[in-house]
Amino acid sequence: MANRRSDRIAEAILKSKLPRCSDRIAAAAAARAVAPAAKKKPTSIKKHYKKNLPKPSYKRIKKSLKSATHPSAVIHPSITLGVIDHEANIRGTIVRLDNEPSDAMLVLIDPAKDMDNFFILQLIDRTEDSYVVYTRWGRTGTSGQALEEDFDELSKAVECFKGKFKEKTGLVWEKRTDPTIGTRYRFIQQNFDEKRGGFLGAKWQYWVDDGVDGKMTNWYDYSATGSVQAERLYQEHLSNARLTNRILKSGWFTYDVNMVQMTQTNINHHNKTARRIRRCPNSGPDRRVMGEINR
Repeated sequence: MANRRSDRIAEAILKSKLPRCSDRIAAAAAARAVAPAAKKKPTSIKKHYKKNLPKPSYKRIKKSLKSATHPSAVIHPSITLGVIDHEANIRGTIVRLDNEPSDAMLVLIDPAKDMDNFFILQLIDRTEDSYVVYTRWGRTGTSGQALEEDFDELSKAVECFKGKFKEKTGLVWEKRTDPTIGTRYRFIQQNFDEKRGGFLGAKWQYWVDDGVDGKMTNWYDYSATGSVQAERLYQEHLSNARLTNRILKSGWFTYDVNMVQMTQTNINHHNKTARRIRRCPNSGPDRRVMGEINR
């Protein structure tokens, strides 16, 4: 009877849907091996991308905005301030347009034609609810002519200023640093620190060794006005590398001044006499003297 009972139990186990002990142990081991991978969530591509992005930098953003605002790649702080023309008897301040002072120096230079003309264009706030568009033009080395146009509304003054700028350069004010158009005037950068000081940071001299006018061989000073003019051209050359040769009117004569070779040539004289020149800063002579005298 006991044998029949054990046979029935064995038969029941065989017919049961439950897995045998060895099968249950194997299944549990397999589940434990798979469990860790099932619990770990895969990182999405979007999340991974954000995680590896650099944190935004305020300095970087500020620098990029500044570069986008200014047309030039590198702009010295001194050129962010305008200076009312020393020939103008106007009290006020230079108006800022497009984040730059509306103090424009334009030049028209053609050495082959002995041409070197300037055109100064400024928009000035008189600080008494009125504005003036100031212009002065002429041959480099002379005072030239001047004109003042008054306005009660800033918008009208700006319109006049921009109109004159486009008339002379062919460019709109917002694209003033674009390449020069044909034979139009060229917009150049200025050193407003030196301009504010009246270009008195140095004096200029020329070399004489041919006994002209009974002079002994030596360095001789430019006239006070000539020295200021030469220093202005020198500062314009430093700020605008292509401005190497300038035609300067001085008294009865006209000179071709080379700011690289540091020479001046009297183009009115039949000998075309050329002399060495030098710049003497207030701290002493500028030793960058180059070139020979052409007889």
